[in-house]
Amino acid sequence: MLRHRPLLLPVLLIAAAPLGTVLLASTVLVLGDQCSSDGAGAAPSTNASNAIPASLLTIYQQVGDQYDLPWQILAGIGQEECDQGRNPDPSCAPQPGAHGPGVANSAGASGPMQIGVGGQAGDAYDQLRSDLPDPSLGPHDPTTAVELAALVLIKDKGAIKGQPIDAYAGAVAAYNGTGPAAQQYAGRVLADAQSYGADTLPAAGTGACQTADVALVPGDKAQILPDGDAEAPADAPPAVQAMIAAGNRIDRFPYSYAGGHGAVAQTMNQQAPDPAAFPGDQENGGPGYDCSSATDYVLYGGGFGQTLLGDQAPASGTLESVGGPGPGRWVTIYANPGHAYIEVAGIYLDTAAGEGRPPNPPTTGPRWTPVGTGPQGFIARHPPGL
Repeated sequence: MLRHRPLLLPVLLIAAAPLGTVLLASTVLVLGDQCSSDGAGAAPSTNASNAIPASLLTIYQQVGDQYDLPWQILAGIGQEECDQGRNPDPSCAPQPGAHGPGVANSAGASGPMQIGVGGQAGDAYDQLRSDLPDPSLGPHDPTTAVELAALVLIKDKGAIKGQPIDAYAGAVAAYNGTGPAAQQYAGRVLADAQSYGADTLPAAGTGACQTADVALVPGDKAQILPDGDAEAPADAPPAVQAMIAAGNRIDRFPYSYAGGHGAVAQTMNQQAPDPAAFPGDQENGGPGYDCSSATDYVLYGGGFGQTLLGDQAPASGTLESVGGPGPGRWVTIYANPGHAYIEVAGIYLDTAAGEGRPPNPPTTGPRWTPVGTGPQGFIARHPPGL
């Protein structure tokens, strides 16, 4: 919501090995299918359990189910607005059972989800309170606050129920306001939402979802296997693990200049990638991906196809300006007008690196490698939150 808010210090969260895994020698294999159409039923990640008070986490899940919205989106808004109710500003204070609008900040936003109660922030509370299960409760009551946030998204910001996390970028931006700051707000919220339990990732252009089916290794760095695939670090957020899985799906395709940049529903598909939908003009044994479309594919795998790439498959020059500036903690995009590659959890998917460093001989296509082309001459960017 549009309001004046105190400065929040970012919280660095390190996820432990997720529940529901089985230790086999040095690897951990993800078992079972945790995929659903909208993310509403996704189990909380270790990140979520560490970042969100247990009582509030339960509220997010219950309200998400009640309004058919991904609970992770509601939790991401709660993190952005009031640090999950921990922000000391009186306008953020959670007060179970609180009635009426309560204490608001100078913009007129009140409660842990910063609902407008008048002034610059508008008066969503008065407009939507009749739709609440208990209209007598106000935005400082935690359950009511989250219910009001869900109602704002649906009734005021045009959110459609039952969609994947990434589909809510526009509504989340509108929750904050308009312009570049609101878009950046949405990027942070969606990145947090993915880290809270994003086991459900849409296959580009299909509306389907894709389980992050990838072997895990302890720690925070990915490892490349002899066959060229990679194992994802157990301590990484789910979106990072899904990016490793995405790279594994295309690491056997040949290099194809301009390949993979058209027919996004096929070339960026996270279940059955089909670069033949746009083969390019320098194929090396068949339709494949070039440097930037391979980078795009990994970003789609992490759920950033809409928020970073606008449902397109941009070329390397465009990748110079996506996301946030500088290297990320987990993911870094390196781009210049002639080349792009991506680092994910300490390894690189690159079409130009690896000469003399198997399993990535030069010019064969996107391959995982322990060293990228090198940062000199590249602009570094990263997905918000990663």
